[in-house]
Amino acid sequence: MFKLGLTGGIATGKSTISNYLISKNIPVLDADKIARLVVEPGTPGLSEIVDYFGDAILQDDHTLNRKALGKIVFSDAQARDKLNAITHPRIQQMMTEQLAQLAKQNTPLVVLDIPLLLENHNVAGADAVMLVTIPKHVQLERLMDRDQLTLTEAENRITAQMPLSEKEKLADYIIDNSGSITDTYKQVDQIIQQILF
Repeated sequence: MFKLGLTGGIATGKSTISNYLISKNIPVLDADKIARLVVEPGTPGLSEIVDYFGDAILQDDHTLNRKALGKIVFSDAQARDKLNAITHPRIQQMMTEQLAQLAKQNTPLVVLDIPLLLENHNVAGADAVMLVTIPKHVQLERLMDRDQLTLTEAENRITAQMPLSEKEKLADYIIDNSGSITDTYKQVDQIIQQILF
């Protein structure tokens, strides 16, 4: 089973590519979706986060207030490290379990959609890394528009991640997502063909 890591900076269009791969019947393990599961109400992950950050990061229904937590961790590296220390091992364990299931089904290719794949030194063990990239000004515009952020908030979130220029040096495949969606899909198709055939 070939494990293709899919990564990119925030708001570069990774989800669009992930959804396209799913539409082509390629299994995608999405670290962001798993991250939501490991902090659902009643989970040890959420309890540990509340113990450290306090009740202010909870909504009235006792679910995680991601916006409130985001404000804290994107302006404080130590808080971000603590959050990652709580969530990453749980995400990794769930992903490992899902990979084992796919391996039993003799799946030829699985995509690991992990935003911080390169920051975490490919702990997921991807066989190759596919990076989605766009120019920084486009990334800023998309992020502000998507998450209703101010310019400063958007810049803080982008600078909290490894620069795309650094990620490009570590990636096996690079998808330029600044053109048309058709052009992006064409790039994805070429990479999948190379891997499978």
